Amino acid sequence: MELRLRLPDEIHARLRVAADEDGNSLNSEIVIAIEEHLARRQESAVRAIARKVAQRDAELLHRLSQ
Repeated sequence: MELRLRLPDEIHARLRVAADEDGNSLNSEIVIAIEEHLARRQESAVRAIARKVAQRDAELLHRLSQ
């Protein structure tokens, strides 16, 4: 898929530096940044669900650990 993306100059410059440091193209660096962001979001959602389950079932989990 082709996508035209408008970035603020500062973000573009930071991405360019990161790409150069990592030996990646600018496009690859943007894809990596997006993938990492989506992975963090998913991990955060899973942790939130786990916290809710742990809170809801705290007594049961405690009894099971005995």
